[in-house]
Amino acid sequence: MEAIYDLVVVGGGPAGLTSAIYTSRSNLSVLVIEKPNIGSIHMAHQIDNYPGFPEGITGKNLQKQMKNQAKRFGTEFLDATFLGVDIYDSPKIVKTDKINVKAKSIIIATGWAKNGEEKLKGEAEFLGKGVSYCATCDGAFTRNKTVSLFGQGEEIAEEALFLTKYSEKIYIFVTGEKLNCNENILKTLENDDKVEIIFNSKIVELKGKDVLETAEVEIDGEKQEFSVQYAFLYLGTKNSTELLGEFATLDEDGLIVTDDAMKTNFEGIYAAGDVVSKKARQVTTAVSDGTLAGMEVIKYLLTKQ
Repeated sequence: MEAIYDLVVVGGGPAGLTSAIYTSRSNLSVLVIEKPNIGSIHMAHQIDNYPGFPEGITGKNLQKQMKNQAKRFGTEFLDATFLGVDIYDSPKIVKTDKINVKAKSIIIATGWAKNGEEKLKGEAEFLGKGVSYCATCDGAFTRNKTVSLFGQGEEIAEEALFLTKYSEKIYIFVTGEKLNCNENILKTLENDDKVEIIFNSKIVELKGKDVLETAEVEIDGEKQEFSVQYAFLYLGTKNSTELLGEFATLDEDGLIVTDDAMKTNFEGIYAAGDVVSKKARQVTTAVSDGTLAGMEVIKYLLTKQ
């Protein structure tokens, strides 16, 4: 049976780990989705203002201790890139480049991903003109057209399967030696004449005049150009407004607006840490947010039993 977690935490910094400690210690099933060795705490050479460490501590060591504490209470961890949330399913679906995860509740603790993040060459230029992040949203526009999908995991496989209802030709460019997804979906795609799965591929540039016309792709180290009219990207290149704005109200800086209990405007979704719209961003404030969010999740799930 496919796992349904009581809580999925997106982000393995102080806020996310604190919420994981509180909730897993309360016998909830908790999964933390993280990208190891990144984030502001990991890069902090010395932290002198976190209580309990009179001689100071490196950010890396503090994070390691928090993670080990969460593991002691049963928290699970997944190394993956967060791609978004499907809020309309019940339970909710947290999408990553590895797998899609079902969750009764979600805490977003990704840190402050500023809007100036680097995109692929041509991505911003052709957004809405052939570039999309959601095949189920824009699939109807691809009728009788050649499309491409870039990424890895359940999300890209499911989206490609959806496109078979519309598109004339479908290229799936996989960032690895195999497509990690449901075997039945993979077999269906492999047996569809309009679908071509290309492994060990990396998108280099999206090109065109007024709309998308071609995609330059590096395959096994060799660059090739493909004629495509749509490119669906599942690579984690959305900026904070594009990513978080799908399921939360944001302020002008692309930060999540919550109430005092860290609730967003969507039921069962909370935010904590630097990703929240607030005045101070410190390890201590992140831990405070994580505590509040974790306690609210516990109460929320108890009322849903």
